[in-house]
Amino acid sequence: MAVDPALAELYEAKAQTYAAFGNGAIAAHAQRLLPAGGRVLDLGCASGGLLALLRAQAGHLAGLELSETAARAAADVGDQIVCGALEDPRLPFEPDSYDLVVLADVLEHLVDPAAGLARATAWCRPGGAVLVSVPNVAHWQARLTILRGRWPQHDSGTFDASHLRWFTRDSLRALLTAAGLRDVELDAIVPMLRNHVRPARLADRAEPAWQALGRRAPGLLGYQLTAAGRRA
Repeated sequence: MAVDPALAELYEAKAQTYAAFGNGAIAAHAQRLLPAGGRVLDLGCASGGLLALLRAQAGHLAGLELSETAARAAADVGDQIVCGALEDPRLPFEPDSYDLVVLADVLEHLVDPAAGLARATAWCRPGGAVLVSVPNVAHWQARLTILRGRWPQHDSGTFDASHLRWFTRDSLRALLTAAGLRDVELDAIVPMLRNHVRPARLADRAEPAWQALGRRAPGLLGYQLTAAGRRA
């Protein structure tokens, strides 16, 4: 399947943005879910930041990346890096081969997220884990933007111009369940209060209470959603 040239160009432009892996929540979940010496497949691996973090723990590091620039950088980290799209039927990954399959900020870019997740799940071994993250379109800032009658087109974030699908906690859980994943765990990443409140010292003092509130209302305060499930 040929990659849309416009889409490939967009991902090339984002390659530098995602050069370093900065999602600590996904990294922590991946380290928890990957058994020692296990095989991991990072779909949308960018420049290999997550794979680099997992190097000491994993026995085999594989990745898929649409950006040629990022894929070349990831090849310095991973054991098998493929440049291509998840929809490509010729991808070389073997079914039932990986202990952990990661799709961090990938599903929102797919025309058919259900088909993409189902394919990724088939590469996971029975009992292995699939870990995903997506923006939360029900976050309070997104709700306020939509309430004002706006749907902006940004370079990143919830309203990233390259997003084709949007998710809430309920729709994300339903997606994983439909893919045949069990024991689904949902989490939300609540941005630090200093992103919204000044001065920073006041925000830092209130941060523990803010994060506690976020755990009580993750669908409202979570900027990004993470979910993990086991292949039945």
